[in-house]
Amino acid sequence: MKIGVLCSYKFPEGMAPSIRILSYCRGLVENGVNVEIHSFSPVIQGSNQQLNGTIDGVKYQLSTYRKNDANTLIGTVEHQWRKIICLSNVIKSHRQQKIDYLFLSFDKISLLFFFAPILYIFGIKLLFIGDEFPEPIRKLRSSVPKSQLLLYRIIHKLLCGRILMTNELKKFYDEQVCPKPTFILCSVVKTSRFTNVVKSDYIDRPYLCYMGNMMIAKDNIDNIIDAFSIVSEKFPQYELRLYGTPNKDDLAFVQKCIEKHGLSDRVKIMGRADFGEVPQILCDATILLTSQPITKRAAGGFPTKLAEYMLSHTPAIVTNVGEIHNYVKDGEQVYMVPPCNPIKYAEKIEYILTHPKESRAVSDNAYQLAMTEFNAKVATQGLVEFLNRI
Repeated sequence: MKIGVLCSYKFPEGMAPSIRILSYCRGLVENGVNVEIHSFSPVIQGSNQQLNGTIDGVKYQLSTYRKNDANTLIGTVEHQWRKIICLSNVIKSHRQQKIDYLFLSFDKISLLFFFAPILYIFGIKLLFIGDEFPEPIRKLRSSVPKSQLLLYRIIHKLLCGRILMTNELKKFYDEQVCPKPTFILCSVVKTSRFTNVVKSDYIDRPYLCYMGNMMIAKDNIDNIIDAFSIVSEKFPQYELRLYGTPNKDDLAFVQKCIEKHGLSDRVKIMGRADFGEVPQILCDATILLTSQPITKRAAGGFPTKLAEYMLSHTPAIVTNVGEIHNYVKDGEQVYMVPPCNPIKYAEKIEYILTHPKESRAVSDNAYQLAMTEFNAKVATQGLVEFLNRI
């Protein structure tokens, strides 16, 4: 079987979407599938990034280079050209060896209408793969406009199936777009990244850790900062480290929240962690933190970072939103708190810090569950079976 993934994310390294794609692609390779990733993300000229290569058995093909200082008009033209080059690369690969299934890893209507009809004509079976509601729900609206749903219904008729992260997403697409055979692929991770990672002998200062994109609409970091401020005086030896690359507005919001509590010397914005450094950073932390608000967006998603948190042997706190409770339980694999409640969050931080033996047992349980439930090879074995059925 040959599977292609078409996306707009950077490779081989990138943010959470890139890591997720690489994780399930590696799992597919481990299940004997020939996998290749085609991305039309821009590659900056002079960055030493190759346009094609192989990583852990997964082949990837990028489109073209672009100048870093390109103006808006040139950038728009280059973007269209990259899409054409990427489409050509997919068709060329299909002619060399038939692509049995191609995953479309984007939900933007203009992109779906650009790629899907042509690839459908070439006889490639198309599946949509998604881990969140489409816009405008991602921008915290409660619904998708009827006109947008109509366009989704038209283009999704060309698909032979969907691969979604949650049952809530399946319900949305089946009821509001059109029913299609669907496989639920929750959080997946390459577990071998964590198998030989142990806590460092020396850490300059013990820390609590959040790692993500620091997008306030998705992860309400202020809830974490507020909770840390409540326990900060009782546990003065700890600092809070925030890893991520927020946009300008979100960064200003986070900085304002830190300053409000007078925690500039205790809460550190660390920037983006390199891919290879992530396991050690998570392992060395005392507690791993994540927080999501009560939104329609959160109801349809699943924190992809949770699987990595669980593999680190570090106790983690999560907010009980979406379908998290279907996979983990409070006090067994993680510590769970209600969303948007910094007092309860602070109480859980204090409990973990004052019950180290119990928290180690919980984090060990989390590791064992993640090794099976979120293991890329195990999860994608079911995906291969699903593809064979459709």
